[in-house]
Amino acid sequence: MNDATRTSPAPAPFRVRWWQPLLFWVIVNAWGFVERGGQPFPGHQPSPLQPPGWVFPVMWFTLNVFQIWGDIRLLDPARRVRSRALLIGLQGVTWVIYATFSLVYFTLGSSILAAAWTVSFFIITSICIALVVRDDRGIALIWTPLILWTGFASVVGIHNALINPDPLFGIPALWG
Repeated sequence: MNDATRTSPAPAPFRVRWWQPLLFWVIVNAWGFVERGGQPFPGHQPSPLQPPGWVFPVMWFTLNVFQIWGDIRLLDPARRVRSRALLIGLQGVTWVIYATFSLVYFTLGSSILAAAWTVSFFIITSICIALVVRDDRGIALIWTPLILWTGFASVVGIHNALINPDPLFGIPALWG
């Protein structure tokens, strides 16, 4: 047998097992499970634009499922996505923002950082959708609920930062 007759084996198909996204979800929610939310600091006044507290875990669980679903599709090498490396990096940043939100808002009590985190998540997700839509409209559609929610949440977060003091930075309420 000579080398000319040997062929390299076909690459294994891209496969994600059920426990991998579940483990990832547990890791990015770890601090949120410990922190549990509540009032960021005594005297904090929620924005009147803010939905009831029970909406947040329901929405974010749903959005996490959509984001992970889109991310799995993005990671699949069989899909031709021109900006894959950049998109993976940007998605990584949104996951860091998500994983640290409870820390900056509820633990540190900073409404300014919470607003900055939310607006950043919105902007980065919008960029991701703009980059991926030309190559994979399915991923763009899967991520669309993220920009709808974080766009709304950005308005609420900015309003919240304006009507409350920020004890972390020692800044009084700017509006109200």
